[in-house]
Amino acid sequence: VMDMKPTSIRDLIAANALFRPATIESGSTENYIACKNGDKEPVYLWGTYDILKETFAQLCYQEDLARMAREIGGFSLAEGVHLVKFISKKKVDKILAMKDKFLAGAKTNGCPDEDAQAIWHLFESAGTYLFNKSHATAYALTAYIGAWYKANYPTAFYTVALEYAKDENISSLMAEMEQASSCKIVHPDINVSDIEFITDFSGESVA
Repeated sequence: VMDMKPTSIRDLIAANALFRPATIESGSTENYIACKNGDKEPVYLWGTYDILKETFAQLCYQEDLARMAREIGGFSLAEGVHLVKFISKKKVDKILAMKDKFLAGAKTNGCPDEDAQAIWHLFESAGTYLFNKSHATAYALTAYIGAWYKANYPTAFYTVALEYAKDENISSLMAEMEQASSCKIVHPDINVSDIEFITDFSGESVA
């Protein structure tokens, strides 16, 4: 995320999909960052610009694969969804059965054969690890809201984090809290403390 320098929620959504072993190994993460920062020009295959412009020509999401199958290969909505499932589950026979249909549909739509083959190769290579965009969006929003609270209201943030943390994680959370914020854990007080962690906003402490 520090290398990406996010400027919109779309970048954070992409970060959720890209920061995983398979996408890092494939070069998609590095390519996204390079294109976003202007160090590299994105290269769009035929018919992919409108679909992949938000991700700088990187295929990141299952929804985009299904859309490419529809708009370029002439698949129906259901066939596009099925293709995503077949690739993610590595059902080779069913994937191959859909290849000819995609290439034929792409040719009918005017896609050059070289680009159609390249797009299909992209499907097969990236499809096994593509992320669901709706999930990535939910995770990105949750992470952004959490980070905002952590930066602006650390006492409230850490109170909730400690309340729901596993026992073995409480000590590391306490150490992080002291290093990353001005709030602190105070000793139990018979007049104030409860059975759960509570926030003292006036004194920026957690009891």
